[in-house]
Amino acid sequence: MFQPFAAFIGWRYTRSRRRDQFVSFIALISLLGMVLGVAALIVVLSVMNGFEAELRGRILALVPHGFVDAREGYLNDWQPLADDIARTPGFTAAAPYIGGSAMISRSGPVRGAQLWAIDPQYEQQVSSVQSHVVSGRYENLANTPFGIVIGDILARQLDAMVGDSIDVILPQVTVTPLGIFPRQKRFVVAAIFRSGSQLDSTTVFINLQDGQRFYKTGKGVSGLRVAANDLFEAGPLLQRWNAQHSNNYSVRDWSVTQGSLFQSVKMEKTMVGLLLFVIVAIAAFNIVSILTMMVNEKRADIAVLRTMGSSPKSMMAVFMVQGAMIGLVGIVIGALIGVPIALNVGEIVETFERLVGAHIFDPTVYFVTRIPSVVVAKDIVKICVIAWMLSLLAALYPAWRASQIHPAEALRYE
Repeated sequence: MFQPFAAFIGWRYTRSRRRDQFVSFIALISLLGMVLGVAALIVVLSVMNGFEAELRGRILALVPHGFVDAREGYLNDWQPLADDIARTPGFTAAAPYIGGSAMISRSGPVRGAQLWAIDPQYEQQVSSVQSHVVSGRYENLANTPFGIVIGDILARQLDAMVGDSIDVILPQVTVTPLGIFPRQKRFVVAAIFRSGSQLDSTTVFINLQDGQRFYKTGKGVSGLRVAANDLFEAGPLLQRWNAQHSNNYSVRDWSVTQGSLFQSVKMEKTMVGLLLFVIVAIAAFNIVSILTMMVNEKRADIAVLRTMGSSPKSMMAVFMVQGAMIGLVGIVIGALIGVPIALNVGEIVETFERLVGAHIFDPTVYFVTRIPSVVVAKDIVKICVIAWMLSLLAALYPAWRASQIHPAEALRYE
């Protein structure tokens, strides 16, 4: 269909100056719409990818990729099980833990938190808590009797610093001759961490041995925190591993506790992408108007070409080439504008903030103080291909109209 002759004529029509200035104006608007739509899609999707990567990096710094728990009671002989998981292809390590909800207080304020009793040596293999410590030393968790590591937001809420004592209360009771009391223990703040996420206000860590005494589990643990080579494969890996062990354990991956947040980000990214594709669709449908007016303007030319032996398919190909070229030029210019902006959007926003003297992301309110951006080549290719397909679809009707023009009818009044 796209013979060299049709491509040559279509290219000449695309480059030629319009006799009708209105057609030229509509063509320019369509081209600018395609440029704007493609550039906006590239920038916005890159920013959404950046936010998703930030969430994954910050939250999963504290949350392991998966958990292996005892179905009932505690795991008393956890070391062989941890070694077996570490040897399984796809997994990298496993660390013991005891976990549950707790209340944290100091001189009045009481806050809810998720308490994790961990072995600091093993924990370094499944999470990066130690790399986020901003005050004190992570190693003090093992060296300080009943030491505790807390998030910086929780530390500010409790007005606690390294070396201060805080009370930890479990939702369990202790029966004494004097009555029934909640299980409570005083811990010393050994370190404060900052991951830059909401977990800084809801997560605390204590030493595993202290946790075993506090929870009264003896030598047992609640389960194992597991790290995988690919966090998105953690769920299937855990299911297969558990099936090999007769499903004797309860397994769950990070998506059970944190997946809703990432699903929300993914859905928002999809919806924003669909809304912005409306701009591309409008620009593509403007091609219908341009080519329809172009067909009317070139009726005599089409008639002459038909009398010289051009087939209806050739005439259709001429205007398909025009639509494809208009779309392609807009896509290329949009990509050339959008990719550099997406790569440097953080610096651009910081420059704008300095010029106007205001913060888009207030550091005292938001965890993210700089717009993140991750440019994914697959997204760019997808945007360009879909935009070009829309351009071709938009050119179909005008091209078909051009192929239906009869030479005698078009030349009657010429």
